[in-house]
Amino acid sequence: MRASDRVSGPPVDGAAAGAPVTDSTAETQLDPRSGGPATPGLPEGSPGAPLPAAYPVAARRRASRSLWQACETLISASADPRALGRALEAMRHAFDCDGVALHVLGPSGQIEPWCARGRWHVPAGDLRDCMSMPLLHGRQRLGSLDLMARPGQHWQPAQLGLIRTASGALGAALGARLELERLRNQPGRDPVTGLPDEHAFRARMLEELERARRHGPPLALTLIELDHFDALHQRYGREVAAGVLSEATVVLKLALRESDVLAHPDPAPASRHGRFVVLLPETQAVAAVRCADRLKRVLEEHRFAHVGRVSATAGVAASPRDGLEAVELIEAARQALALAHKSGRRHVGAPVRPSVQ
Repeated sequence: MRASDRVSGPPVDGAAAGAPVTDSTAETQLDPRSGGPATPGLPEGSPGAPLPAAYPVAARRRASRSLWQACETLISASADPRALGRALEAMRHAFDCDGVALHVLGPSGQIEPWCARGRWHVPAGDLRDCMSMPLLHGRQRLGSLDLMARPGQHWQPAQLGLIRTASGALGAALGARLELERLRNQPGRDPVTGLPDEHAFRARMLEELERARRHGPPLALTLIELDHFDALHQRYGREVAAGVLSEATVVLKLALRESDVLAHPDPAPASRHGRFVVLLPETQAVAAVRCADRLKRVLEEHRFAHVGRVSATAGVAASPRDGLEAVELIEAARQALALAHKSGRRHVGAPVRPSVQ
């Protein structure tokens, strides 16, 4: 993402002269298995996070829609400035304020204006409540979400909760995308997605299997595939297909724990197949199936740039039930994925265990 890709509009400084500015962060984290709290790495506002309940239902729905629209734009490989402008305009109406703006980390390493909507130029002496929420990825500040209230308006606690949710979600989406872009050209990384390639993934898998054998924690493996991806590649071309893979990577990263390992192995040219593999340490078979179903749903709920909705199919295997070696576990996951394909796709498959007479 480049600060030069910003939408044209008035310069934004985050606050009118003399107006109070607050700076806060989102601390609530959610479990990607259940959507509940307690798992590190999934900030408030990420997929599954509830909006503050105290706000009116209609306003919460408007805020939720505008937030998802903005997140989808940030996740998009093209990051269309016009689409982001429309998302910020919707967010301005949802938050019932006069101005919304995004500042992001630019090529110079400084936080720079990127996109602004609303009335940021006000007459001298027109003091307003303003707010600047940092967009964080871990401890790194990637930008800020800035809002300016209407004349005489003061931020209410419920509004503050919505804005914290928005800044958490936008920071997570922006951070995941920038991190993967940085990793694309490094050794052992897929050049399209920035994820570990097949060699790096197998090395990590052997480490986790050895740890499981020594200490006993369960280990699960999930293969998740974008349906009819080869046909999508033929219809839209290599560049669009690579963009879909990049977006799918960010969507999946946001739905996983920090300890989970997401990779894009390359049995075919990188942009000709839509299969991802996920290693789930300390995860039993039942929990792995739930996680795979969640990953499938977040992919299907995302609107990809240029192509819209895409369906997905997954297969799950778990150690020690389906094998103690990497080859056994990968083959069991492939069989489970094939079973899900035979069931009509858009399913999560698991290896069929022979019944004991």
